[in-house]
Amino acid sequence: MELHERLKKLRTDQNISVYRLARLSEVSENYIRIIEKGNNQPSVQIIEKLVNSLGMSLAEFFRDDETVLYPSSYEKELIQAARKLNEEGSDILLSLAKILSGDGSS
Repeated sequence: MELHERLKKLRTDQNISVYRLARLSEVSENYIRIIEKGNNQPSVQIIEKLVNSLGMSLAEFFRDDETVLYPSSYEKELIQAARKLNEEGSDILLSLAKILSGDGSS
């Protein structure tokens, strides 16, 4: 899948309008439309602004695996909270999640 197709799919799968993405990313609506049509190859900085605004890292966006996982807003909140924990807190959270999900293996 081409960059412009992947970006548009990511945006539309999350039901985010071009207008909203422009406000979130600080990239103009017109430029987003040009990118999504495949009429321009944006810089890495612009791509990063767009995909980060859609809740994804550049590494996730560019991975070769065509299966793209989009975390729900609840999952995003969990991820953001987990990123604020120190290593011990992260280990405890992971252990608890495994216990609660029935995957008790460590």
